[in-house]
Amino acid sequence: ARPECAQLAKLALANVTITSATVVPAEGGTPEYCKVLGALETTILFEVSLPVSAWNNRYWVAGGGGYNGSIPDLKQALQHGYAAAGSDTGHQGSDASFAWKNEKAQIDYGYRATHLVTALGKQIVKAYYGQSPQRSYFVGCSNGGKMGLTEVQRYPEDFNGAITGCPVIDRTNLMAAFIWDAQSQIANPIPKAKLAAIAKATLAACDAQDGLADGVIDRPDQCSFDPKVLTCKGADGPDCLTPGQVASLQKLYSGPVNSKGEHLFPGYPPGHEEDYAQFLTGDADPRTSSTWKLGDGFLRYFMHGPDYDTMKQFSLDTGYADLKPFVDAQDAYRPDLSAFRARGGRLIMYVGWADHSIPPGRAIAYYDDMQKKSGSDFARLFMVPGMHHCANGPGPWNFGGRGQRWIKDDPEHDAVRALERWVEQGVAPSSLIAAKFTNDDPKQGVARTRPLCPYPQVAKYKGNGSIDDATNFACAAAR
Repeated sequence: ARPECAQLAKLALANVTITSATVVPAEGGTPEYCKVLGALETTILFEVSLPVSAWNNRYWVAGGGGYNGSIPDLKQALQHGYAAAGSDTGHQGSDASFAWKNEKAQIDYGYRATHLVTALGKQIVKAYYGQSPQRSYFVGCSNGGKMGLTEVQRYPEDFNGAITGCPVIDRTNLMAAFIWDAQSQIANPIPKAKLAAIAKATLAACDAQDGLADGVIDRPDQCSFDPKVLTCKGADGPDCLTPGQVASLQKLYSGPVNSKGEHLFPGYPPGHEEDYAQFLTGDADPRTSSTWKLGDGFLRYFMHGPDYDTMKQFSLDTGYADLKPFVDAQDAYRPDLSAFRARGGRLIMYVGWADHSIPPGRAIAYYDDMQKKSGSDFARLFMVPGMHHCANGPGPWNFGGRGQRWIKDDPEHDAVRALERWVEQGVAPSSLIAAKFTNDDPKQGVARTRPLCPYPQVAKYKGNGSIDDATNFACAAAR
């Protein structure tokens, strides 16, 4: 007979303290489950949640965003029938202050905690159900996407499949890019009130280039938008940019360049700039943006100390070299996934074309490198037109990625079910159907569906029927 949930609190596991094991009643689509909380090595807080009666014999580890620092929500996994695990990666709090003079905390955050908690969760699953999970999957976005890539790179035996959304591939170089982005704007910041005019201008320039004027830019990398068209003809106002602001925007599009003119990291392709205030420009000061806070935190608490004045002291010319000692533990750049592939591992990556936190071009470059090193039959990259960082934006962005909804619980509409089918039945996803809800509210119904195609394919309109219905599109080679 299966042990009662409460008995899991008495499990004797090396370096583990289980603080509670309680049954949580079913609610709002989440089944009744046994919630186990505890600490590994005293500093890594974890949760393992186990469906009481509706287990699908599978295991799901959830990634967390930013600097992590809290256990991610596991309801999405439970609603799919999974036993699930997540951790705070070894520290509490959402900023980088945990890292100062604490190499263990840095390494736990970088890769170690996820691996340890993955193995621990499998032990707890076996203790509760009397059997190990038949398959194990990782699902994460942003830093969670990086956690998944790091797992399949370093520990190819941990998972049968992984979904890695909008992944941080080079944590170190990305932090340097974030600082450069802010430094390049600080003299001529772009106020929030001007973002609507920028988004309108890029849409006018780029939208119809893919053959369909539908309010979503499908291939912004193929659009050559010149911000100079927004230059104020007379007095400054909300619908135009000063010459200094034009230069600031141009730098965000181009990406970091050092004093020798070397291009060191991708910029952001033009389009759908309405979320710039959150991610890049802040509200009239780029130091109020989320990317500045992440980059500044890394440079101060991983490297130079809390009193470091990042805006004044960081230079791209010397800063890249300073970051090198952190590459091994903090980056997920390794393109050789042949060991994961050899075990039958399968990888679904997805990235928003309008991601203004992690430049989408970096994921494409990584994917190309990975295919050269490891083959192309085990991994798929889905570029999502009009999707911001992990969610939101004018394009259809709900397809069962981390923290997203799905409109049907099947492999066509839900990335998790697509991954299961690929791993367990050998059927690779030829597309994923993404949904845009009216006002981004599922209760208001579906406004548009559109297929997401495996890169480098794109969704082409067949020429008949509603442009809001995925069945009127087919995946085809880009022009």
